[in-house]
Amino acid sequence: MPIRLFHLYQRKRVININVNAIIAGLLGMIPAGLVVLYAESVLPAEPHWPFPVIAIIADVVFDVIIYFALHWFANHWRPGTARNERTRKALEAKPPPFLRDAVLVQIERAVLSPLFYAVSGGIMHLLQIQGMRPSSAFLIAFPCGLLCTRLAHTVWGLKSGSFHDHDVRQANEEQSDNAETNQES
Repeated sequence: MPIRLFHLYQRKRVININVNAIIAGLLGMIPAGLVVLYAESVLPAEPHWPFPVIAIIADVVFDVIIYFALHWFANHWRPGTARNERTRKALEAKPPPFLRDAVLVQIERAVLSPLFYAVSGGIMHLLQIQGMRPSSAFLIAFPCGLLCTRLAHTVWGLKSGSFHDHDVRQANEEQSDNAETNQES
């Protein structure tokens, strides 16, 4: 990844949170899909309902593990230095503590998970009813759910401030601290 693109990824939370969620979602679908494929080989084709349930559980486990690793990579690892002053300052802004920050994003994603799993599980079930194999239905349905939740999470994060860049958040905190200090004086 070219260094300027990598710095953009690290500097802009709206980018890194969405990229991380998409990559974690897509990479998590690989082992989750293998779990569904295995379930398809050992379970009867009817009834259909166990396959979306198995897919959802496997997807949650793999997605969360991958997301935590990517979140650390994007927000807490700072290799090298930036070429210009603005980028350097943005990258030097102190991120919130890793666990608190990653858990906050995961909580937001968890709140949106009913949307994700309703869309994903619903489409998967409908495709199975139409005669599609569970593993093929999974590969179509889960990216559709991912797209819906990325759009909803982005709107939410921009409005709530959880997608604010670290330097913007840090400046707002300093401004708030200064205002409190001035009021006490």
